[in-house]
Amino acid sequence: MFNNFVSFLNKTFLYFRFADLFDIMVIAVILYFVLTWIKKRASRSAIIALVSVVVLYSCAHLFSMYLTSMLFKAGLTAALVALVLIFQEDLRMAIEQISSWSIYNSKHALVASTKTIDSLVESAANLARDRIGALIVIKGRDSLDRHLSGGISLNGRISMPLLYSIFHPATPSHDGAVIVEADRIEHFGVRLPLSHNSAEVGNTGTRHTAALGLSERSDAMIIVVSEERGVISIAESGHLNQVSSHTLQERLSGFYRKIFPEPRVTKKHTWVTNNMPMKLASIGFAILFWMVLAFKVELVNRTFTVPVECRNLPKYLLIENQNPTSVQISVSGIERAFNFDPKALVVSLDMESITNGEQSLKIEKHHINLPRGIKVEKISPRKITFISLHFTPVDVPVKCRTVGEVKDGYQLGEIKLQPPTIKLLVPSGHKKTRVSEIYTEPFKLDQLSDHTTSTRLKLVLPSGTQFLNEEEDRNVKAVISICKD
Repeated sequence: MFNNFVSFLNKTFLYFRFADLFDIMVIAVILYFVLTWIKKRASRSAIIALVSVVVLYSCAHLFSMYLTSMLFKAGLTAALVALVLIFQEDLRMAIEQISSWSIYNSKHALVASTKTIDSLVESAANLARDRIGALIVIKGRDSLDRHLSGGISLNGRISMPLLYSIFHPATPSHDGAVIVEADRIEHFGVRLPLSHNSAEVGNTGTRHTAALGLSERSDAMIIVVSEERGVISIAESGHLNQVSSHTLQERLSGFYRKIFPEPRVTKKHTWVTNNMPMKLASIGFAILFWMVLAFKVELVNRTFTVPVECRNLPKYLLIENQNPTSVQISVSGIERAFNFDPKALVVSLDMESITNGEQSLKIEKHHINLPRGIKVEKISPRKITFISLHFTPVDVPVKCRTVGEVKDGYQLGEIKLQPPTIKLLVPSGHKKTRVSEIYTEPFKLDQLSDHTTSTRLKLVLPSGTQFLNEEEDRNVKAVISICKD
C-alpha cells in the first residue's frame, strides 16, 4: 500500500504541469465562493443535495461504477435543470449576493454619529411603547436597489419626530419601510421582499417577514417594531431576534463599526490571510478533486504511424530509394499525457555524416519527438535503407538539337543560345568529360520562315544529373537565323 502511494506521488510530480496548477487554483477560487455562500446563505437541503451528488459522482468515478457513471452522463442536463428548479430560491439568493459584491468600496462613506444611533434607539423605543409598527432599514455596503420597490425620496436627517410622523397610523405610507443611509433617511414607504423561511419567521407578521427577506439578500440591518406586541426585533444575516433598547444600541454601534471601520494601518497581504481556514479548505478540496477526477495514472498503450524525415543533409546530397518512408511506433503513458496532436510526431534522422552508396540507419527512441510522459515500447521496422549520392556542381555548355532541313534556297545560319552554359549537379566521382554538354529538345528546321526566329526551348537533363536550382527556369532562349544560298 505504501509503495503504491509513493509510486502515485512520483507520477504526480513527474507529469504535473503549469496548466494543472492553474486548473487547481481556478477550482479553488470557485470552491471558496461556493463554500462561503453555503456557510452564509444556503439552506440545509441544498447543502445535503450538493454533498450527496459530489460524493456519489466521486465514488462512481473512483470505483468504476459503470451504470451510475452512465446515468450521470445521460442525465447531466436534466439534473442541472432539476437542481435549478428545486433550489431556485437558494440560487437566486447566491446570484444576488454575488452581484452585490463591490470591487471598490467608497472612500467617502459617511459614518453615523452617536447622536444618530441614539435617535434610532429612542425612536424605536417610543414607537414600541405606543404600539406603532415600524420598519427601519439600515443600509450596509450592499446595493439595495434590486430588492426594493416603490417608496418616496426624502433625504432627511434622522430624528425621532420625523420617524414618528412617518410611521404614525394616520400617515398613508406608514406600512412601508424607511431606508437609512449613514445619518439620513433616503426613502420611506418602501416595499421589501418577503422571506420564505417559515421556521425563522414563526408567528410574526408581514413586517417581520419583509425584514427577514431583505436581511437574507443583503448585509443591511433591519429594525422591526411590532404594533401588536410592542417589542423591538432586529433582522440581520437571515436571522430575526427580539432585543431590548440597550441591546439595540449595542447592535447598531457594532453594525456601523463593521460596515464602516475606523481607519487603521492595513497589514500587508491581508487579502491572503483573511479567512484563511476557508481558503485552505478550498485549496485542499480542489487538489483532492484534481487527483481523484482529473489525474489518471493508469497506463494506456497506443500505436501511431510516423513519417521519417532527413535533417542536416550536406550540400549537394541526394537521398534516393528510401525504404520505408514511415514507421509504426507503439507507445505507453498515462491518458492525460496523450493530449497532443499525433500529426506532429516525426522520426528525425541526422544525415550529416552520410557517405556515398547504399546506406542503412537504425531508428532509436531518441529520434522520435515524443512529448513528456510518453514511453516508446516498439518501433517497426527498426531501420531504413536508402542510396545517398553526393553531387558536384559543373558548368555545362548548352547545345541546340535540330532535326530536318531548312527550306530550299536557304541555308542554316547562326544559332545563339541564352544562357550559353548552365550549372548541373553531377554525381561525385564522375569525370566532367562524361557530361560535356546539355541539349535542348529537338527543333524542326522546316518551321523556319523568317530570316531570324526567336523561341524558347526546353532543356533535356543528361542521365544521373540534377539541376543546381530546382526552381530555375529549365528553358533557354534560342535565336536561329537562316540565309539564302
